[in-house]
Amino acid sequence: MMKNTLLFLNHADIRFFLMVNAFLRHSMFQKMARLISALADGPLYLLSSIAILWLEPEFGRQFFVTGLIAFGLEVPLYICLKRAFKRARPFNQLDCWHGLSPADEFSFPSGHTAAAAVFAGLLGCFYLEINTLLVTYVVLVGASRVALGVHFLGDILAGALLGLACVALAVQSVSMMSFWG
Repeated sequence: MMKNTLLFLNHADIRFFLMVNAFLRHSMFQKMARLISALADGPLYLLSSIAILWLEPEFGRQFFVTGLIAFGLEVPLYICLKRAFKRARPFNQLDCWHGLSPADEFSFPSGHTAAAAVFAGLLGCFYLEINTLLVTYVVLVGASRVALGVHFLGDILAGALLGLACVALAVQSVSMMSFWG
């Protein structure tokens, strides 16, 4: 039963990927996808977190510490999952076009989407009024990775889930700490 479910999900992933890849690979969306993907590479998250730490006297320290915990959970979990699942990237598995050369060979889960979900989830905890914008950002990061041919939809969903789970654990951990007053 589990094997049949995984096979079904893999086939659905492949069908969706091929549809998106065929539509987007020869269009202006590629430049936009590269830009969105580059924004999610990581340095922007660190710089933004430092700016919030410095400029937000009310909760900058709490934001920064929560972010350190969340990313401290996400990065090793992401690496372990990549090594455990060893899912070939779409362009390797399907011998199709791709718009960039990723840093590693495996696709599951999407690290860019996981990091985007961590940062967006963290911002959403402190700035509730921009949650719609933050969800849109995570969706765009995930879509850019599919459009560039380096991830399947399942990789994106798993990355988002991983990122949000790490934020939930980090927020819970920080709320249990007594040094916030």
